Amino acid sequence: MILGRQLTEAERHRSQGLYCAFNFVNGMSYMCLGEGVLVLFAAQLGAPNHVVSVLGALLYVGYAMLPLGVLRTARRGAAACQADFWIARNAAALVTASAAAVWIASPRAAWAVLLVGAFLFYGCRAAGSVLFTPLLGDVSTEDEASSVIGRTTGFFNLSAVMAIACVTAVTHRWHGRVALAAIIVAGAALGMCSSFFVRGMKETGAIRDAARAPLLAGMRAALRNRALLRLSFDWFLLNLAIILFVPISVLALKRGCGFDDSKAMICACAQFGAGILSSFACGPLCRAFGPRRVLAVSALGFAAVPFAWLVFPESGSCSLACGIALFFWLGGVYYAIYNATNAAFLDACPDKRDQVAGSVAANLVAGAGAGVAGSILGSWLVSVAGDWAAALPFRAFAGPLGQFRLFFLSVLPVPVAAFLACAWPKRGQRGESAVPGSVRP
Repeated sequence: MILGRQLTEAERHRSQGLYCAFNFVNGMSYMCLGEGVLVLFAAQLGAPNHVVSVLGALLYVGYAMLPLGVLRTARRGAAACQADFWIARNAAALVTASAAAVWIASPRAAWAVLLVGAFLFYGCRAAGSVLFTPLLGDVSTEDEASSVIGRTTGFFNLSAVMAIACVTAVTHRWHGRVALAAIIVAGAALGMCSSFFVRGMKETGAIRDAARAPLLAGMRAALRNRALLRLSFDWFLLNLAIILFVPISVLALKRGCGFDDSKAMICACAQFGAGILSSFACGPLCRAFGPRRVLAVSALGFAAVPFAWLVFPESGSCSLACGIALFFWLGGVYYAIYNATNAAFLDACPDKRDQVAGSVAANLVAGAGAGVAGSILGSWLVSVAGDWAAALPFRAFAGPLGQFRLFFLSVLPVPVAAFLACAWPKRGQRGESAVPGSVRP
């Protein structure tokens, strides 16, 4: 609901609570139809590694649909826009689930249906959530913003762990593509229900008014903001690291270590468990050290992953424990980046009038750009890594896991470049202010 005035303290807190409730239900939904389940579903459909790599990048390629969210926000407001696209997003999830039936007639057609459905799913997700950071900024004071972002994400991860435990039990009892398709359908139903919470939020109307401004002119102006342009570049590299490390790590467990779906979901549970801790800790860390330092340390966290895979056991009783530890690490790093980049955006673009165009510009560069680059680079590298690994005389690159170890080593320069970009001091300044919001363009 758009009030056309500043929110009172009670109205702010109620809207923040509704978004937490939305994220709580949405967390249960996403665990049933998000990246982890889709990767396992693709594996059950027999999709080759390069197709799975493209699937992981579609989360970011879908950012190409961001302008649709701006158009909808200009008519209905940011909260109603997210609610509307959440219905469409979960309808698209039903398309991905239909790939199980299509597979009976043609596996290749099933892979195509999966990719098309995933693109629509992620595209509607991007269009709906394009302005979620400005929306949380609209219902928060400047001092509250980073903690509100972390708290809402923490609720998402809390419910995600609960849901993923249920999914693990289901996949342990029932196996195969039909079981995973049923889980996706259940997740779509939960996602549609979650939209009712965000639809009840109150907002000032500043985001709607900003969305009515000419978008292209606003994007060009936004990218003249040096702080936002720099953040977009850093964000691009960090997203590229996420694309290359997280989905392929799930595939490495499945095809490199021979994990069944239930074991892979246990590792995913650790990932989102770490996300709870990371999300609640990120707000205080951003206030204490500044979001850019949090991003720099997070980039180093991804740089450690290839070395973890080098010593990862291919089989045996300790492989599951190692998988849980690795995905706990990945989850902590991923959600530190997720929360700190959103805090850094509000820091770089504090004026609500600039946040609509700024959010679209930053996400097109950092999201869609990274998605296209990741789909090309990741699918090529994961395809050739098997041939390269077979030609090397090192034992570490032998066996089913060897090609994945080589793949992760080959993409190590990406998180290293992200660290250097985030850690590089601003012009005329050796460090960053410790208080988010104090750095202005």
